[in-house]
Amino acid sequence: MKQEETFNPQESMQVISSMIITAKNKLADDGFALIFWGWLVTLSALIHYFTILLNIDYGYFVWPVLMPLGGIVSAYIGYKQGKKKKVKTYIDTYLSYLWIAFGVSLAITLIFMPLHGIKTTYFFLMVLYGIATLVSGGILNFKPLIVGSIFSFICAVVSVFLGEKEQLLIIAIALICSYIIPGHMLRSKFKSQNV
Repeated sequence: MKQEETFNPQESMQVISSMIITAKNKLADDGFALIFWGWLVTLSALIHYFTILLNIDYGYFVWPVLMPLGGIVSAYIGYKQGKKKKVKTYIDTYLSYLWIAFGVSLAITLIFMPLHGIKTTYFFLMVLYGIATLVSGGILNFKPLIVGSIFSFICAVVSVFLGEKEQLLIIAIALICSYIIPGHMLRSKFKSQNV
């Protein structure tokens, strides 16, 4: 019969700290996803916006072309990173479920976009970006993600007062603040810790 291990409070804190550090490192590696999707969606929104300004037809095709390509790239990189992963912590599990829930919510929101229109859809997308980055930032105790989420929520509110064309600009701003800047900061922190 195996004897149960008991930890004193200091050992427990060390275990918890190491779990948080492991999760931070994973998210920093996965910070690729924040940076990649942040730039991809921002670029798509700006291309679509400028095609509207320049009266170029079919500028919206940037979405059905780049988003599936982005999904393929993300899946491939996620698969490669998953093979390298040796240990999975509770924090990894929580973050996985959070981002799965985010992805499902995003898909549902986009599927029903024709029924609700661009304004309502983009409003909900920015709220979803805010929720995902706020919870991730809270779990990891990484303030730039929390601050970025606040910007995303503010952008969602501002979007209510803008026209459809301007929705493209406000969603780009939301992603720059909630994904791109915190993603680069997280990656930079990760690199400095592993020098």
